[in-house]
Amino acid sequence: VGREVRNGLNFTERGFGVRGAVGVSDRGNTAVSQLTTSDFNFKEIFASQGTRWLHTGGIFAALSSTTADVALEAASIARSNKTIVSYDLNYRPSLWKSIGGKARAQQVRGPNVSGRRTKLVL
Repeated sequence: VGREVRNGLNFTERGFGVRGAVGVSDRGNTAVSQLTTSDFNFKEIFASQGTRWLHTGGIFAALSSTTADVALEAASIARSNKTIVSYDLNYRPSLWKSIGGKARAQQVRGPNVSGRRTKLVL
């Protein structure tokens, strides 16, 4: 296991009978959870390189106290450059609880069809 950053792990056991499968993820201290907005030049990515689509979501945004800001800044700059933005809400309480819980998750907004920002309702 890594000293400062490491790969995430996902353990899934099979369901049995009427009990569905159970999964446990360990994403603590993964490289992606350490990202900040200063790690990217989003203007270069979306304006100069002409990226056509950005997809992000609730799991990425909840990985650390900084990843929601990365997702929001990327989406904002992408949208301002006419890039399609999609956001998978995928709310996981276990990921959000240490960084502000439901209230913080509701601050993260995804674009709706018209490109306006809509509040995530949980």
